[in-house]
Amino acid sequence: MRLKHFLPLFCILFTLIYFIYSGIVEKQGYYKPLHSQVNLDPILSKSILEESDYKLIFEQTGIARPIVEELKTMPDFKQKVLGFQKNYLSAQIIGSADINFFTKEDVINDKDTNAIPGFELAPYHNGYIFLTKSTYTMSWRHGHAGIVIDAKRGKTLEALSPGTSSMEQDVNKWRYYPTFKMMRLKDVNQAKLDEIASYAYSNLQGIPYDIFADKNQGQAPNATHCSLLVWQAFKSFGFDLDATDGLLVSPANIASSPFLETLQIFGFNPDKDW
Repeated sequence: MRLKHFLPLFCILFTLIYFIYSGIVEKQGYYKPLHSQVNLDPILSKSILEESDYKLIFEQTGIARPIVEELKTMPDFKQKVLGFQKNYLSAQIIGSADINFFTKEDVINDKDTNAIPGFELAPYHNGYIFLTKSTYTMSWRHGHAGIVIDAKRGKTLEALSPGTSSMEQDVNKWRYYPTFKMMRLKDVNQAKLDEIASYAYSNLQGIPYDIFADKNQGQAPNATHCSLLVWQAFKSFGFDLDATDGLLVSPANIASSPFLETLQIFGFNPDKDW
């Protein structure tokens, strides 16, 4: 049988495999907590929390110990934590939106398929890193990354898509993603994080997007993408956030960095970095 006779069958099989794979990849983006809601009131009423208390709070809310400590300084501490718990354990309706012809992003929808914010951001500060698994291109779930450059104004710096340059974005956009992770450097004071954010603000805006941009561009990169932008900001201060030390860096590489600690998750499996 000639090759041309196999071509239609090959196209059918390829299309079938592609759509099966696409469905698997798209469903891998969001993780729903498996445990049931518990009453946190007795724990939140304690004057001193134990390690087991912080662990339970994280399981129920997605907020880690440093965030709990910061919230404890606020008069509505209990109400805030219970609000995180409600959002974290609620089932989400997930839709999608086009970024460009090839790339899409998952978004949280209401029952009428309108995009809505699904959770509250924990307290964030300059130099904090935001990550999501909710963007994908041709079924490759690569995710997205950004760095907080001005917490007072609620601004991140991000490299978005081909044809654009790195720019400021509003932090509230991250509340529409069904997956979110907030991270920061371990054992580094806020003054250093402010310095890193200031460097990113002054030196890493307006750089053209290139998904294939690599790390070997020195201190003045002429092309970037979302995770490379974050990597460059911290590498300039001696922190190599690429957990794999490869030529290219991805959001997943940053999520696995031993230099970082997780502060908040939503829609992420707490037992995995990515």
